[in-house]
Amino acid sequence: MLVFAEVVATGSFTLAARRLGLSKASVSREVARLERRLGAQLLRRTTRSMSLTEIGETFYAGCQRVAEEAEQAERSVGELQAEPRGEIRLVASVSLGQLQIAPRLPAFLGRYPKLRVRMDLTDRIVDLVGEKFDLAIRIAGRLADATLVQRRLCPIRFVVCAAPAYLERRGAPREAAELEQHNCLGVGASPWHLLLSRERAARLRGDLYVDNGDALRRVAVLGHGIVLLPTYLVGEDLGSARLVRILPDELGLEASAFAVYPQSRHASPKLRALIDYLAEVLGPEPDWDGFEAAARAPSGVPGA
Repeated sequence: MLVFAEVVATGSFTLAARRLGLSKASVSREVARLERRLGAQLLRRTTRSMSLTEIGETFYAGCQRVAEEAEQAERSVGELQAEPRGEIRLVASVSLGQLQIAPRLPAFLGRYPKLRVRMDLTDRIVDLVGEKFDLAIRIAGRLADATLVQRRLCPIRFVVCAAPAYLERRGAPREAAELEQHNCLGVGASPWHLLLSRERAARLRGDLYVDNGDALRRVAVLGHGIVLLPTYLVGEDLGSARLVRILPDELGLEASAFAVYPQSRHASPKLRALIDYLAEVLGPEPDWDGFEAAARAPSGVPGA
């Protein structure tokens, strides 16, 4: 159809062949094949002239639209590759997304004014393809899903900590085994079993279970118990001494934040732009870990 449209537009098989980068014979064969397929004559040809038949005129109008749409599609691809634009559907865990991802998105959108981001926050593992998400930020020790493309963004470090008021009242554990004598909050909601042996983690007890890290952090700051939480949640509290890290040389756990998207989807310029930006502003050493280093165990806390 594109060859036929070019023949009509130029009024010449020779000129059409030159513009398409084909031989004149190839152009003639394409037009002849099209006429056989349609079962109709499209062109009246003599040694000196060429004109459209009535059917050819109708068909040519459709071919023009196809040619114009193909050209527009090609231009659109070029524009998308040249400058990120459109909408990105992003999903992240509630706490990480709310505290660390969302506040950094305005600067990203300032760089790319033709982009929009729609972010959903949930702590469940979503089906990226089925739920039509472009990108997910996931926290894990490692990702082994062969259907996903992944890029590590930054380390996610978990620490055991409590408020000074709790440690003054109950005393600070001097070894990991003493955690069994304390009020360990969120047991079952936090990865205690990844930090300790499963047997020891099973012996931990706490009077409050909350399936949200920020809620546990708030309860810990009130002095109610000991928590195991990521530093992106408790970094500022550690830096300001609202929380104190317990046994820093013994109790620590590290995972990673990954940007993941389906292998079946091309990493478009908009997707690459967001992944590159998040890797830039989050890693390799997140700023929230700087708070934790400032105040591991202030003096005056029993057992510090």
